[in-house]
Amino acid sequence: MARDLKSSGNAAKARRQARRSAKFNPKPAAAALINVGDKGQYDDEYAANEGENGGKGSGKKLGKRKKTAGGADRADAKFSGAKKTKAGANGGDKKNKHDVEKPREKVDFSQLNRKEAKAKSDELKALRKPNFALVQELAVMWERMRGKKVSKNDRRELCDAIYAKCVGKVPELANNHKGSRVVQAVMKYGTPEQCDGIMSEVKPQMSLLSKSLYGNFLVRKLIDGTNKNDLPALIECVKGQISRLARHPIGSQILEALYHPAAAKEKRGMVFEFYGPEYVHFRASDDVKTLREALLLKPVAQRQGMLQHINMSMIPVLEKGLVSSSIIHRVLAEYLDVGGPSSKAEAAGSIAAAGLLRMMHTKDGATAVNLMLSYAGAKQRKGVIKALKGQVWRVAQDDYAHCVITTLFDCVDDTQLLSKGIISELKQEGLEEVIMHKNARRIILHLLNPRCTRYFPPHLLECVPDPAKVKQDAEDAVEALKRGGRAEKEAKKASGKVSDSDDEDNDADESDDDDDDDMGVVDDEFNGDANDDDDDDDDDDLEEAPADGPDFGVAKKPANVRRSELFKQGLGKSLIATCSVNAASMLRSNLASDVIFEVAAGGNDAVFAEAVGDETMVELYEAIAEAVLKSMSSEKVDEESVEPLEPLHTNFFFVSYASSHGVGNQTSIVCSDVLERRRQG
Repeated sequence: MARDLKSSGNAAKARRQARRSAKFNPKPAAAALINVGDKGQYDDEYAANEGENGGKGSGKKLGKRKKTAGGADRADAKFSGAKKTKAGANGGDKKNKHDVEKPREKVDFSQLNRKEAKAKSDELKALRKPNFALVQELAVMWERMRGKKVSKNDRRELCDAIYAKCVGKVPELANNHKGSRVVQAVMKYGTPEQCDGIMSEVKPQMSLLSKSLYGNFLVRKLIDGTNKNDLPALIECVKGQISRLARHPIGSQILEALYHPAAAKEKRGMVFEFYGPEYVHFRASDDVKTLREALLLKPVAQRQGMLQHINMSMIPVLEKGLVSSSIIHRVLAEYLDVGGPSSKAEAAGSIAAAGLLRMMHTKDGATAVNLMLSYAGAKQRKGVIKALKGQVWRVAQDDYAHCVITTLFDCVDDTQLLSKGIISELKQEGLEEVIMHKNARRIILHLLNPRCTRYFPPHLLECVPDPAKVKQDAEDAVEALKRGGRAEKEAKKASGKVSDSDDEDNDADESDDDDDDDMGVVDDEFNGDANDDDDDDDDDDLEEAPADGPDFGVAKKPANVRRSELFKQGLGKSLIATCSVNAASMLRSNLASDVIFEVAAGGNDAVFAEAVGDETMVELYEAIAEAVLKSMSSEKVDEESVEPLEPLHTNFFFVSYASSHGVGNQTSIVCSDVLERRRQG
């Protein structure tokens, strides 16, 4: 409520206005001429109280005041001029910090012409900025030196002159916009001795210049021009500052420039600085390469402290979204690998969805993103899918980022959201192009035959968490939480803090917990209200828990149910149409043939065949048989080898597929029957 509306007495607003006016617009009066500290400025009542208290004023005590040699008060001496200032080294009076500086004279640039205004502006800047005159002089010489028509001898002379003026002031000049460019030009055109001289001045201030708006360009120039064998010397200059640089928007870029070309040993040393201060001063042994190995060497009592130190170092980085650096991907992946479901859920809640997109392009980054998505809540997963809008095709082509899309298929229960957010963009790009791409095709193959080692190499399977293991870890964590809650209740009961009636209520609550009603289970991600029927246990199994609940956001739908729904929502018919039209080219392609294998075989557990129906599958078989029949009479020539293409039936793919997979025998027989009827007809 506004102050003027409060019931603070009659005419309160007018009195406040009068006080403000008297404070900020005082009228000239005789009292204004009285020196501060003079007793004449006080009223009679204050003087009477002062006499009664023995010279001490009433009210709040402001502390004892020291008196000068003449017995005067400090305030009297300061304002009356009795106190003398100490003489400086040059014989002048030292400026008192309490003295009020006179306002600088304002310059009316409108009364000056352009040349006079520029000169006056430079004069004022020279008073405020150090090395301003030197920077102006160097900038003129730099403009001449970088010209295209300058001869080598003139450029050499200018470079020597600039270097002579920069010696001893390189860190200061690097913090200036023009000065930084001048020093970089010396690095470009100077001799090796001059470059070494600049580097010797920059190294002691490297950690500070790495966070400078203009100095970071000089540091980057040094890193790019440094030999790989001399790179450890540069990394030693930022020793102990790695975690601080990772939290800085500019410093994190310099950190990535140092980490990327470094050798494995130097990379490991930079990563281990996040694990604790002891690794800054004492390097880890060569046998320790990961966080898990370092924890195993620690006593059990010290492991939790080490993980807490990593958590405190990484949370600010995640909240700021500074996750583009490869060293952050490595640290986060190792931390989430040893952390429990709660650590993964906390990390997923600390980073925005857009930040996850900047981590998918590396193996460690994709691993960390997949671990966070597996234990994240419905809201965070939905945010990631929304952030992928317009980027699905680019992500699908990446060597590691396409694994994130496959993980979304494993953990998101809302198949409508997946169809609209991911599959629709793949259809717009064209399923034929998706199937022909070496990385994008794995998205389709993962739906047809999840986690098949025929299509996913071991290094990619390491990036994609196993849904069964994720679910088991979450269940173990929930059970541990329940045991901890029961142990706490028993301890309270033993100490007499819990009554018998409360214990009965707790037992009733525990019986309700068995149905997962109190474990944070909510509806399907975006499908509206929950089903209140107690008899419908299947619907309860299809619900998804929030990330902050005890179930840690683990998906509730079975994988086959999700796959079947995605195929029924249009993906199955689109795949059949694409394979039917491009059957001949797909059968001859090393990449697309894998997709048509799985489609014709009906997918793993026949999920695809059941979703599209037998009639649709027969249409595909007829299209394949037609392509084989045409290849028998075709005289097409291979463009590379310039040799006639052999008929498809000579290397019929279904035979090799059935023998290698142990499935698809019925499909092979059906397709062979169709081919035989076409030959006879």
